[in-house]
Amino acid sequence: MEKNDYKSKILNTLSDSASGLTITEISSKAKIHRNTVSKYLGILEAEELVNKKDIGAARLYYSKKRKFIRKKLVNNFIQALLYALKSKLPNKEDLCKEVGLKILDHFEFSLGDPYRKEIEKLRKNSDTKAFLKLFREFYNSFDFFQDDIDISILELYQNKVLYRIKNSEYLDNTDDFIYFFYVVCGITEGIYLRNLDIKVICNVEDIHLSSKKEESHIDISLEIQS
Repeated sequence: MEKNDYKSKILNTLSDSASGLTITEISSKAKIHRNTVSKYLGILEAEELVNKKDIGAARLYYSKKRKFIRKKLVNNFIQALLYALKSKLPNKEDLCKEVGLKILDHFEFSLGDPYRKEIEKLRKNSDTKAFLKLFREFYNSFDFFQDDIDISILELYQNKVLYRIKNSEYLDNTDDFIYFFYVVCGITEGIYLRNLDIKVICNVEDIHLSSKKEESHIDISLEIQS
């Protein structure tokens, strides 16, 4: 098989996965030896066609080219919808969380096996802080077409963590799109409860908007309920 054939086959395999794949999974799906997969993933990373992320002991790879979705068009539509909702329904943040929960009735977010395995492993561990830390990667897996979103931990307690999110498509020098994060809080609560049988409370704690995108951020908390 030619070099470009390997690259195309790996990229096509990754493009079909929303939650990323390990080298072993790529090898199995593409029917290419894992050593060859590893070699060409390195090339594709250097060419900025592939991203990677470590989830516990697993390393997941993602194609930067997504099938079926015109990323810019989808983001512009979501932004327009958020703007319209905020204009017509001001001060309805709690309603947006309810909308996020309701979205899960008709839209399924695939966790992917590495996430599930890592979460299940941590659930057997009494250290809830390790579990809360994983949310940073968990949230990134539902990046909503934002490949370069930046999430950092501000505070970490036994049952609660506070994250700061920066470099988001929905953070601007106005709050036109801010309802997005309330919707996502509702989605997050629903995903944990419906898929993992874990009750969590996810809230927007602080919003800072700036004319400089790199200075804008939003702080979101996640608290495990007993």
